[in-house]
Amino acid sequence: MLHKIYNNHYYLMPGEMTVTKMPVKLTTVLGSCVSVCLHDRLKKITAMNHYLLPVNSKNDQETNKYGDTSLEKMLKVLLSMGADIQNISGYIFGGASMFDNNSVSFSVGAKNIEVALKFLQDNRIKIVSSSTGGTNGRKVTFNTATEKITIQTTGKGKVDFPDE
Repeated sequence: MLHKIYNNHYYLMPGEMTVTKMPVKLTTVLGSCVSVCLHDRLKKITAMNHYLLPVNSKNDQETNKYGDTSLEKMLKVLLSMGADIQNISGYIFGGASMFDNNSVSFSVGAKNIEVALKFLQDNRIKIVSSSTGGTNGRKVTFNTATEKITIQTTGKGKVDFPDE
């Protein structure tokens, strides 16, 4: 469920996903979580998710908190709404190392990024831009009307990513 901030601006919580044809702003805040945006520029259909963990080992198809499940479901909905796989661009954000522990078991951010990269590669979706890794959280806003993405990184300011 999207949470309306104001007018056509919606906030995506962890474990959520949306696909829309509407001109809206989609915003989410990430730490070790990852958000993948898929956009068919010709059909004006955009999808965005926010997943917490890389792999759904319980095979619970009802949840979007896992990268593998959320990404598959998001692409399926996007295609069912008329998007063409050949026209879809991909964007990856998040996956920071938020914990002061270099243990392999705590590398959730890196594993989340790997899942996104593999999914996009397996589906032959071109990655247009990304802002991943590091140790800082990010606020991501995708304006589907202008096709602009704004990233605000904690402690580093704001960066705009124009769609190519």
